[in-house]
Amino acid sequence: MFFLFLLLHFLSNGYSFTIDFPYGVNFMAKVSKINLLKLHEEEKEELRFLFKTTPVLVFENQDLTPKQHFQVSTYFDKNHLDDIMHPFKETMVPDAPQVAIRGRGTINNYGLENALIRNSKAFKYNELWHQDLVGIKNVLPNVVSSMYMIKTPEKGGSTKFASLENAYENLSLLHKHIYESTIAIYYSKNIFPEFDFTGYGRIDKFWEKESEEEYIKNRVITPLVIYPDESSTKKSIMLTPNRLFKFKDISPFDSHERMRHLMKNYVLVNDNVGNLDYKEKDLVIFNNRKVIHTSTPTEQYEEDRIMSLLFLGTKTPMKFLHNSL
Repeated sequence: MFFLFLLLHFLSNGYSFTIDFPYGVNFMAKVSKINLLKLHEEEKEELRFLFKTTPVLVFENQDLTPKQHFQVSTYFDKNHLDDIMHPFKETMVPDAPQVAIRGRGTINNYGLENALIRNSKAFKYNELWHQDLVGIKNVLPNVVSSMYMIKTPEKGGSTKFASLENAYENLSLLHKHIYESTIAIYYSKNIFPEFDFTGYGRIDKFWEKESEEEYIKNRVITPLVIYPDESSTKKSIMLTPNRLFKFKDISPFDSHERMRHLMKNYVLVNDNVGNLDYKEKDLVIFNNRKVIHTSTPTEQYEEDRIMSLLFLGTKTPMKFLHNSL
């Protein structure tokens, strides 16, 4: 019924675009019949409204340069910054440095010459469920992440999303009480995790590899349950398994047991995982504070997979449930 309301709302106001929900989940929508480079201000407001209700939006058939990719992404966060948030210096686009070319293959375009896209081992053979820029020291996690597909492989190369707002609502009353008072401690140093087939089960005991001094210097402490911004009335879980060190007052080993229980029983459950099989010229805009995502392992396909990637810097604060830090 809510989906029908949204569709009627857009049609009744005379906007040219249409929306559909083909991904089997309630938090992902496909937006069609729209040119993001030719929007009226009223249409931008409507898209911001849609993004507030639906945190993953897929725009079909958009002709975008990396600079235009950055520009249209800024529509969705009025508090955006022009800072470079990604770490991918080798494939950073010269005239749009906030954007990097990612995927698999070699790029000879957008001011880049014979630039090889390098991926860590963690992305080669398994899925890796994560949130962008969560657990990074002195960085406010971005609201908007976006990917624009330039070249797609015949097989593989999809992205899965799971709602962390739904995950919170899936919690039992007991687990809501437990997790609302849980403090996550992340390890911000650039280490390369080893995961099993689940995409969240870390199999390397990385907490045994660093000294206490290194751990203290590189840790990031944050509540596990937050409001994504100050205007939000729905709570969301903030969880990126690839950087989790431990939960406060719990051993690293037991923390990862609890994290796996949370992921299996509340996050990656039926009706809460949507799969996006890209077509070329697809643009996906998603609220990084409301969803967790993973890509197909890069060794699943042999052809090039080329996309432009943006983590949009922000000054939009999160809202914490209590002063527990």
